[in-house]
Amino acid sequence: MIKRGLDFTELLAKDPLKDFFVWWDDISAADVKAFEKRLRTARTEHDLQSFLESNPKLLIQHVRGSHARYVIPQKRLGAEYVTDFMIGGKHSGGFEWQAVELESSKAPMFNKSGYPGKYLMHAIFQILDWRAWLQRNQNYAARLLAEGGLGLTDIVARVPGLILIGRRGEIDPSTNERRRQLVNELAIEIHSYDFLLEWAKGRIHAKATSQGTDEEGKNA
Repeated sequence: MIKRGLDFTELLAKDPLKDFFVWWDDISAADVKAFEKRLRTARTEHDLQSFLESNPKLLIQHVRGSHARYVIPQKRLGAEYVTDFMIGGKHSGGFEWQAVELESSKAPMFNKSGYPGKYLMHAIFQILDWRAWLQRNQNYAARLLAEGGLGLTDIVARVPGLILIGRRGEIDPSTNERRRQLVNELAIEIHSYDFLLEWAKGRIHAKATSQGTDEEGKNA
């Protein structure tokens, strides 16, 4: 894990994506509480977009095995498309990106017949459109910002996707198998917003456990 210090501060200053770097451990119970409140009160996905832009650490708790993590809001793909977010992790092998599409926390994943609802289908086709664009423009997208590109180093045309929609309590368990099939076939994760909440709570618990262990070591 990266630790803050003079050496890293100097390294980050040279990072072309430094403006989008996120300290993922800077998360607290207050952040979770604020997010839960926004999920209850949000009327549209735009309300959630603005909240997550102000609290990007909530979007990258599930990104594993990375030395650095980035959240880029409303990333333009040429003149045609704007992603809700591009989130990425950097490790020894390079960058891995995930394209994020938000839908309303009140939108159902599936309709009463058990088929993907209109909002979920809209989100799926958004990501498929982004992939089609990347297929045509991958070199431009992966090129450094300083070289006139989009700065999405190592991005692949079939970029993994993440759709956030609805709440877990509203999901009919009978649709879980169909959702797994969509995830496997499309390489697009489909989750309710509770997915973000669980990862945030898990991080907070891990921090508390680690700090407790450190204190025990000091007092031993």
